[in-house]
Amino acid sequence: MTRAGRPHALRWLARLALLLTLLGGGWAHAHHPQIRLGILAYRPLDVEQADWRPVLQALQRHLDGIELQTRLLSYDALDAAVRARELDAVVTNPAHYVLLQHTDGLSAPLATLVRRRHGVETTAFGGVVVVPADSPLQRWQDLRGRRIAVPHGESLGGLQLQRYELRRRGIDDRAWARVEVGMPHDNILRAVLEGQADAGFVRDGVLEALQADGTLPAGRLRVLQRQDLPGYPVAVSTPLVPEWPVAVLPSVDDDTRRALTLALLHTVPGAGQPSGEIAGFVPPHSYGAIEDVLRTLRAPPYGMPQLTWRENLALNAWPLAAATGALLGLGAVLFVIVRQRRDLRVALREKSALLDELAITAKTFDSAQGVVITDAQGRIVRVNRTFTAITGYDEAEAQGRTPGELLRSGRHDAAFYQAMWQALTQHGHWEGEIWNRRKDGSVYPEWLAISAIANAVGKVQHYIAIFSDITWRKQAEAQIEALAYYDTLTGLANRRLLLDRIDQALRLARRHRRWGAVLFIDLDLFKGINDTYGHDAGDAVLRAMGERLRATLREQDTPGRLGGDEFLVLLPAEHAQRDAAAVAARRVADKLMAVLPQPIDWQGHTLALTLSIGIALYGGAEDPDGDQDGTQVDSAQALLKAADLAMYSVKQAGRNGVAFFDPAMEAAVQQRHQMQLDLAAAIDAGELRLYLQPQVDTRNRIVGAEALLRWQRADGTLVPPGAFIPLAEETGLILPLGRWVLHEAARLLQQWQSDARLRPLRLAINVSPRQFREPDFAQQVLAAVRDRAVSPDRLELEITESVFLDDIDTARGVLRTLDDAGVALALDDFGTGYSSLAYLAELPFDVIKIDQRFVARLQNPTRQDEAIVATILALGRRLRMQVLAEGVETAAQEAYLLTHGCHLLQGYRFGRPMPREQFEALVLGQPDEG
Repeated sequence: MTRAGRPHALRWLARLALLLTLLGGGWAHAHHPQIRLGILAYRPLDVEQADWRPVLQALQRHLDGIELQTRLLSYDALDAAVRARELDAVVTNPAHYVLLQHTDGLSAPLATLVRRRHGVETTAFGGVVVVPADSPLQRWQDLRGRRIAVPHGESLGGLQLQRYELRRRGIDDRAWARVEVGMPHDNILRAVLEGQADAGFVRDGVLEALQADGTLPAGRLRVLQRQDLPGYPVAVSTPLVPEWPVAVLPSVDDDTRRALTLALLHTVPGAGQPSGEIAGFVPPHSYGAIEDVLRTLRAPPYGMPQLTWRENLALNAWPLAAATGALLGLGAVLFVIVRQRRDLRVALREKSALLDELAITAKTFDSAQGVVITDAQGRIVRVNRTFTAITGYDEAEAQGRTPGELLRSGRHDAAFYQAMWQALTQHGHWEGEIWNRRKDGSVYPEWLAISAIANAVGKVQHYIAIFSDITWRKQAEAQIEALAYYDTLTGLANRRLLLDRIDQALRLARRHRRWGAVLFIDLDLFKGINDTYGHDAGDAVLRAMGERLRATLREQDTPGRLGGDEFLVLLPAEHAQRDAAAVAARRVADKLMAVLPQPIDWQGHTLALTLSIGIALYGGAEDPDGDQDGTQVDSAQALLKAADLAMYSVKQAGRNGVAFFDPAMEAAVQQRHQMQLDLAAAIDAGELRLYLQPQVDTRNRIVGAEALLRWQRADGTLVPPGAFIPLAEETGLILPLGRWVLHEAARLLQQWQSDARLRPLRLAINVSPRQFREPDFAQQVLAAVRDRAVSPDRLELEITESVFLDDIDTARGVLRTLDDAGVALALDDFGTGYSSLAYLAELPFDVIKIDQRFVARLQNPTRQDEAIVATILALGRRLRMQVLAEGVETAAQEAYLLTHGCHLLQGYRFGRPMPREQFEALVLGQPDEG
């Protein structure tokens, strides 16, 4: 639709060249002394006569020797005159022209009408929807169920363009009531003002014309869904289409058609031409877009059966017979004339062609399109006034310079211009879109056609370029793209864009073997809000959902609205494992379940609702033997269906929940999610326990213990640490767990203070990296020992290397604060990480713990294993740190470590992790030191 205003400059040049050739032969005006022209009148006859009179007088002056008879007719009268062959040519709207071309054989367009509104000449027009100024109607969707006044069933600007826009938004003809009030279009405005209709369809310019002549007071009516296109003089509601064409009936002979065509092309906008709304004519535009609109609407002629060749022959028998006779008679006359005037035509051909070329060139320079003529070397020799208006350069500034020097924008590379000149060299012409730069530095798009002009021997003498500024078309295309790919209510991606994004995501996921997910979201009982409060309340809810989705999701996630109360979220394929993608999708779903259902205030009412969310996973590698997990999908539609089915299962289960498409995955995610909830509750429920594993010295006496966290459910079952510790790290529950362990360890040390045999024991607890990075971690530790009146050196914090590798300065400050207070510090799992000696020397650790993996190898050690352990032990002695070996299980391991100077030992050989009471009994059962 937006291409309706594109200047077809190349076709225009070709027509001019054809006219030059034809004009050389002269015309046989005597065969058709008059042309009967029928014009469709869509305004009152007195207005139409005043608008058309100047241009018709100018057209008559250009019809040398041919009398022009004109009639302003309504649709029905124009159809009857065409059927009765009372006309030779017609000027009508493009949709009516397409119908007459199919039913009565009208010719291809000879020219396109130019109108002048508010001093601006246009070759395109659009449709307008008018409503009372105080009407609540604001958008196309508001026209559903309304009475709408229209002038005639065949009106393009007054019906078909608006029908097409409604159809694009899912509103067919049955959804609104048509009130046909008849021509002219002025009747539509009266019908709306008098309350006969809620809205009206008219072509553009009618509203402004009635306001300008005082017939309609300003402010009584307004334009619905107003589209203010830059440079376009009047308001429109629809995209623009080409202005009215001029065409002739099949009974018109070729000479008369040529004469009329040349006269029309001489009657063009510009200085010295008629003033008024009808400005003149330009070379014909393409009306293919009109045919597409009519096909979509199934409007005549595409909504009626096609005539057979016999019916066409019967319908046009008399005109065919008359035309055949006329052609035979004309052939005989021409044969005689040709023989008599052969020599004269040869002598006058070149002179006539030259005169006509000069006349057409003059008219070209008066056109609304920019024109540049260069010599064979590309230097500018002539420009017209439109060139100056568009580019800002006058003729004196342009002459002698090349268009590239003046206008090149820098947006095209050398290959673009090479292809352009190659086409000019090989074919003599080039046409396309190009970006140029104005004198003020601004860049603009233009449609450019260049043709090479050669002399009689084929040598190029000049190049002629015709162009027009298409900025307004680019802006209109951007508006149309937004309507095509985004939901107008929420601003989210619509179904079309979502399907495209999902297709891309599926391809990328399979290529990179990653996993992602889609979330299908449905608002529970949304219909009740519409039924209770009205559609305005429903729209407010949908807009709020869109805003909350954008605010909650990440930038790389794609939220969209499928339609109604259904939304979709596409999570990109970022996970190497399917389970990880499922967990991430569930986390997003939980976040949405917390944010989206929050109450919405609307006009004093609180609107609340719940969500049903279905999740489907996609991606992974294709299995050549089949779908190994039963959930892989190969299309966007299949993925949408899977997520929809999952959402439907939530509906069946009572709404307000989340479900996965794969039952097995849903069960696994649900189990993990439930464990997370249970773990959060276990702290307050008193289900956590500290188990103690003994640490012994070289004399095999217990000198301390490592406190290990255990989770004992209410039914007495123990949850393995490997099942809940990683989950706590991932979800952030490790912070409250770590604080519980710290305070429980301080409480236990306080209790040991009352027993002389337990008082010397040191208790070690593990500190997670996440807990260590809390800003007030050191203050938490010091407060715990202070509140329990415990000696700080009885508490030992086991810290891994990973806590200080990212930010050594902050870690150094925390450790020194704890060391200054007397808290014991142990470097855990030494040798398994970075193990920088520089860090070890400057950080205040008291104990180095040899990782149990090194100890396990001492059962059958290699030279490398012995060297590593011996080095760690020697390093501890040199740095005056105690060395503790974990995982000691055999006598051989114990003997090797003690022989090489290890200070402390820990492992199953001395006791497994055990409840506090069992550990205390073990300590108290040791013989006293002699």
